[in-house]
Amino acid sequence: MDQIGSFLGKQDATFWLFVLACVGMVYTIQAVETAVDGAWPHQRRPAQLTSGARSVQKTWSWVALLLLPGLGLVILNLGIMVWRGLEASETQLMGGIFVAIAWAAFVLVSANAAGLGSFMGKVGPVGPLALMALLVVGDLLLLAALLSILPSMDAVQNAFRSLFDF
Repeated sequence: MDQIGSFLGKQDATFWLFVLACVGMVYTIQAVETAVDGAWPHQRRPAQLTSGARSVQKTWSWVALLLLPGLGLVILNLGIMVWRGLEASETQLMGGIFVAIAWAAFVLVSANAAGLGSFMGKVGPVGPLALMALLVVGDLLLLAALLSILPSMDAVQNAFRSLFDF
């Protein structure tokens, strides 16, 4: 147990951000399922929604479709940064900020925190479209950053060999 405490005490902010992103991804998968499909089938009543709310419901699944790869790219970038001891580049920072803003908005609207879900229904498809644009830019920035720091296959194989001694 002392070894675990010693290991965790030596980690920098990038490691803890990586852990936080992994936990956030687990929560987001549940939030995406609830937001796209609804919590229970009897709660889905599209006919009772206003036309603006119906259009939001349709475009909300596209936001989720772009959000999950964005979070995956955040986790991959952070994991490689922790593994190789790299500093964050400006591309990673900007892409991460864009995805984080869209993620926070998605979670708050999906949970209807402070009435944001109702507000998004009144805004119409403009809100989800703005989040989609933010996610496309963030995803592309994170993908470019990942490709620039991606280790060679030999480095990955050597890391696994040294980790598992085979």
